[in-house]
Amino acid sequence: MKRLRMTVCAASLMLAPLSALAEGAIVPTIDFLTWPSTKYQHYYETSAYLAESWAELGLDVKLNPQPFPAPMLGMWFTDHKFDVVMSVLSGSSARFEPDFFTSNQFVSENSTPGGMNVGSFSNAKVDELTVKQRAIYDVDARREVIFELQEVLQDEQPEALLAYVVNTTAYNKENVSVENYESTPEGLRSIWNLLKMESLDGDDRVLLGWTIDQDSWNPLTFKTLEDLDRLGLVYDRLLVVGPSGKPEMWAAQSLKAVDETTFEVVLRDDLMFSDGKPVTAEDVQFTFNYLKENKAVYFQQYLDNLEDITVDGQTIRFKLAKPSAPFVSAALGQVPILPKHIWSNILEETGLSKPHDYRNTTIVGSGPYTLDYWKEGREISFKRNADHFMKPKADLLMVQFGSAEILSSALAKGDIDISLQPLVPTVIDEFRHFDQLELVQAQSNGYMSARYNINSEVFANKALRQALSHAIPRDAIIEEVLGGDAGPTPSSIVPSNGFWINPDLELPAYDLGMARQILTDAGFSWDSDGRLHFPE
Repeated sequence: MKRLRMTVCAASLMLAPLSALAEGAIVPTIDFLTWPSTKYQHYYETSAYLAESWAELGLDVKLNPQPFPAPMLGMWFTDHKFDVVMSVLSGSSARFEPDFFTSNQFVSENSTPGGMNVGSFSNAKVDELTVKQRAIYDVDARREVIFELQEVLQDEQPEALLAYVVNTTAYNKENVSVENYESTPEGLRSIWNLLKMESLDGDDRVLLGWTIDQDSWNPLTFKTLEDLDRLGLVYDRLLVVGPSGKPEMWAAQSLKAVDETTFEVVLRDDLMFSDGKPVTAEDVQFTFNYLKENKAVYFQQYLDNLEDITVDGQTIRFKLAKPSAPFVSAALGQVPILPKHIWSNILEETGLSKPHDYRNTTIVGSGPYTLDYWKEGREISFKRNADHFMKPKADLLMVQFGSAEILSSALAKGDIDISLQPLVPTVIDEFRHFDQLELVQAQSNGYMSARYNINSEVFANKALRQALSHAIPRDAIIEEVLGGDAGPTPSSIVPSNGFWINPDLELPAYDLGMARQILTDAGFSWDSDGRLHFPE
């Protein structure tokens, strides 16, 4: 893949003050945590393009590729061990809820280990607007606050926004049918499409290729959307966000807002756990209390506001401490219903000191699939639950590959039926000519960014962050690295989430001269070697 050719290099170098009298301390080398090139070439190359552009401003950037998920995930979400991290957030129908891509990621309370505020960003106005928008149920009034929140984030620049992606996946239509494909941000890996997949080769099993293995099956400890999606195959949830972004009934047969802090759910009466025991309202009550008391990493921010849960027959009443507009989709729509008779005895049965250490690889759930087996780093086998109200059409075997390139080759040769992993840009045009392959495009509501660690000496400086917003070679990244299957975005809420994106935000221009002027005005200087120095 060709490397970015800087057409502005000469001009930008002429703008550099060639003085050995730089007044402040030299800006230290930046530790850029990124993805390994062998497995995620386009993510790594994007990091390299940024590093090359930032070097033109006198920054020394060291790319630090680490294997994903471990140890990269821990360095990213738990230890915050980076100056900047190449952040790739997957799209999901559930993430049409605007809180996720705004408040969730940048509110101060979520900067604890495991929280989504991985850069430890803190801003009083963001915290104020977070509380305000969560308390508004009128969508038009709430949208105005979300617009203001995006304006504050654009001014603060807690991350370098790179692009939203158009994910192209494919399936072998001679082997598999995906009847009435649902257009969702997840594309083929959406539960609404997985349930419809039907084998045409008499095997009753669909072979799915992916590069991301399960990091944790424990609902207390998982961190990623990919983990949540696969847990959602084996556990039921009260609601599931539909392809349009609207929550739809799932394990719940009805939902009623009693008042602004009280929700009442009536549970279906035909749900069974895989060990034959019925799913009850007490299981739901136990689950939410259990995940809250044990500070479940993914759900803690939404469950902290849960004040009380009461049960009357099949009816569950959720009482919140304060109004929360995201509670329906983020909590009721994502929390997996656990069997009380299993999880209440975990410590006694296993001898573990805390439930977070439980691997949960013999899952007892009530979802549309059961976990048949997991060969770590190799295969995940799901058996369809023939008694489920959303009975799937086939078993699923998820095969793990070492890279997207190897996966693409396996699909072309017919070794797998479907690629859940987005195809690398270099093979997409070739695959369009394969008669047996059906290509599917999904415009993601996720996005790519370089997330700054605000605790870092470098990125604590707002002027530097603002300057770097003009040092992002988006056009080159989109065309040369992502093959055109992407687009620029001025906000962490991307164009596919049209109702919530602020239409007045402008994309910062790629202009190294402007970036240098911002740095100069803020008191930064350059030495005779062109290295950037802090203000005195």
